[in-house]
Amino acid sequence: MSAAAFWDILKESLVITIVVTALMLAIEALDFALKGRMLAGLRRTRAGQVVASGLLGVIPGCAGGYVSVSMYARGMFSFGALLSMMIATTGDEAFLMLALVPRQALLIFAGLLVLGLIAGWIADAVSRRRKGDVQYIEDINKDAHDGGNTLKERLLHILPHALKVFLWTFGVLLAVGFLEQYVDLGEWIKTHPALSIGIAILVGLIPQSGPHMAFVTMFADGLLPLPVLIANCIVQEGHAGLPLLSESKGAWLRAKLIKVVLAIVISVVLTLVKL
Repeated sequence: MSAAAFWDILKESLVITIVVTALMLAIEALDFALKGRMLAGLRRTRAGQVVASGLLGVIPGCAGGYVSVSMYARGMFSFGALLSMMIATTGDEAFLMLALVPRQALLIFAGLLVLGLIAGWIADAVSRRRKGDVQYIEDINKDAHDGGNTLKERLLHILPHALKVFLWTFGVLLAVGFLEQYVDLGEWIKTHPALSIGIAILVGLIPQSGPHMAFVTMFADGLLPLPVLIANCIVQEGHAGLPLLSESKGAWLRAKLIKVVLAIVISVVLTLVKL
């Protein structure tokens, strides 16, 4: 890996860490100013959490995803809300889709949002915040309060989370950077068309914007059918999964497993109806 590529990865990791940390600090400051009423209000409206998170996810880019992850990390969003965002978002690929296939892009965004809302509502209805999620969220809230009762103490208590976000983000991006030196994902997809849906799902597991753009470009060029692009869009969430990995690997894994199942079912159905 060249020094320039390494520096780009370092800068990207720092930018993601700064954005996520700033959002967590802003949320904590707002909750402190409202004397905890924001947290209590969001907990009472789980269906609303799913809608709010899904709408954040459908915004082009990764910023909305970062907000949703930060809200989940502070105990303000349920797992269903998190899942809604992770399905609805297409990360930075959204900009490329709007530029290359604007009409299809809008339809895809709408479909992903509806799918995210349905999946999020079902996940919350079935789990009712499973014990693991409850304990995880309670631990974070307990840690936040143990950090002190003043705003300064609560904000300083978030800083260790920033280090975890940076280390996970930098590690994943570095690994992907090394992989891309030896594997041209776009070319590999072209030479294995029969496995395109499976490849789309596997590449979707990568928590980074970039590799998925190959699917958007090939779809725009008429080299890939719609079901393959949809499968990749459902499984991937751009960079939004990176801060989640640092905060709750269990939540990231559960969300990815659910998205893989949905991607398989929906892409197969779309293939059978010849879309």
